[in-house]
Amino acid sequence: MFDELREITRKPGVFSIYTAETLWTEPHLAEQMLQTHLDQNSPLASRPIAAIDRAVAWLDERFHLDEKAVCDLGCGPGLYTERYARLGANVRGIDFSISSIDYAKKKAAEHGVGVTYQVANYLTDPLPAEQDLVTLIYYDLCPLSPSQRTLIFGKVRECLKPGGAFVFDVMSTTAFESYAEHTTFAPNYMDGFWSPNDYFVFHQAHRYEDDKVSLDRFIVVEERRTWHVYNWMQYFNPENITAELTANGFDEIDVVSGFHAEERDEASFGVIARR
Repeated sequence: MFDELREITRKPGVFSIYTAETLWTEPHLAEQMLQTHLDQNSPLASRPIAAIDRAVAWLDERFHLDEKAVCDLGCGPGLYTERYARLGANVRGIDFSISSIDYAKKKAAEHGVGVTYQVANYLTDPLPAEQDLVTLIYYDLCPLSPSQRTLIFGKVRECLKPGGAFVFDVMSTTAFESYAEHTTFAPNYMDGFWSPNDYFVFHQAHRYEDDKVSLDRFIVVEERRTWHVYNWMQYFNPENITAELTANGFDEIDVVSGFHAEERDEASFGVIARR
């Protein structure tokens, strides 16, 4: 048992394993993530509605969404896309969670809001062409490795109209400084989040100082299987995200303070990148 525990808790190389689809597409976890999206008391998957409203109002003021073609990557249950559509935008939402897209379609129909939803992986599937605005909200860029970021930057650049904008937000290196390493072990950790069956979880939090990357690794031990989820997080400063975008063909880059916050947010910042 000692050797097994030592092996499964060994610190992995940065971005060496990617398990995002497990978290969002395994049926039990996908339903848990959907409920977390909708939970106004949990910040794990989405911001509170008031913060979403502030972000959408900011986007509308900046980009005048009426009659614009807007694509929301990682749209989840449609918390942003419906608001874009109510402002007159022609909206497409893309997410690889079937549970989230089904919920978004249902709510759009109930509310009489026209949004086109697509179950797809924005890293591997085609993006719609001729977009005025592409959004990637709530730090969804941060779990991506450098090669994945290069891929998505190229795909977004190609799907934008000339002068179109890519808007996203990232965690700052200031937030990285407060991230602490720890290890937690508990039965049925997070109150049944990980499985409908009995289970044990090792939760390891790792820092990668030179890369400004953190990892929350969850090792889930059930009676008949042991499986892992890796939640990576890349932290940025304005200089390095600007350098990445410039290297990937974006011509005009504007770093802005938190467009979702009532007050300045040192833990994150927004980015506007244009073709």
